[in-house]
Amino acid sequence: MKLVENWRSIFVAAWSVRLMVLAAILSALPVFFGLVDAELLGVDPVVFAALASLVSALAVIARVIQQAAISGALKRFREGESGAMRVRKRTLAGAVAALAIAASPFVAQWEGLRTQAYQDVIGIWTVCYGETKGVEPGDAYTSAECEAMLDKELRQYAVGLGKCLNAPMPEGAGVAFLSWSYNVGTGAACRSTAVRKANAGDLFGACDELLRWNRAGGRVVPGLVNRRKAEHDLCTRSLIKAGMSRVDRK
Repeated sequence: MKLVENWRSIFVAAWSVRLMVLAAILSALPVFFGLVDAELLGVDPVVFAALASLVSALAVIARVIQQAAISGALKRFREGESGAMRVRKRTLAGAVAALAIAASPFVAQWEGLRTQAYQDVIGIWTVCYGETKGVEPGDAYTSAECEAMLDKELRQYAVGLGKCLNAPMPEGAGVAFLSWSYNVGTGAACRSTAVRKANAGDLFGACDELLRWNRAGGRVVPGLVNRRKAEHDLCTRSLIKAGMSRVDRK
């Protein structure tokens, strides 16, 4: 007897195998109840026998169905864009912690990690992931300290932005706006046309406004141009994924 070449992947990923394992477990439970008083436990062993038969039947069906179809259906269920599967929209104020966690890797890749204090493009002393408050020449932090600092700052920025931006939006759009406000400051963000349009229900127009914030010290900075494009792309893609369109401002 020789195993098939891809037996490991089949054993791990095949739904038929998973169902057969579950059926075996359910089939073994009546043996346990045969040793223990079923009435004492308040469970009828016949229930597990019936479940085992049902799962075994499903295993037979899964054996002849393409596994990718099952996995794809589950993925569509998790990421679906309509009905009960539509992407959940929340306000920034109602999801501070979750939004900060989601935004952290996105912001980190654009800010870049510098554990030693340095001067940015307009001469402001900066450290870690773009932190400027109270930074002085010679300041130094570990990577872990920088990550903790970023998490704390993003939470504070989410709270600040949530006080003026009250439009429900998908997580991706929230991350884009939080990344932008972390870069330009809460005050500037709250006074912006982007926030005004978002609160008025024009989320696509608000995403478009992010592209305008590409200057530092009065001049266009290529790094900011690229960052704003990434934020804009994340923002609009999340709206589309949530089933929204430019003519749909509900």
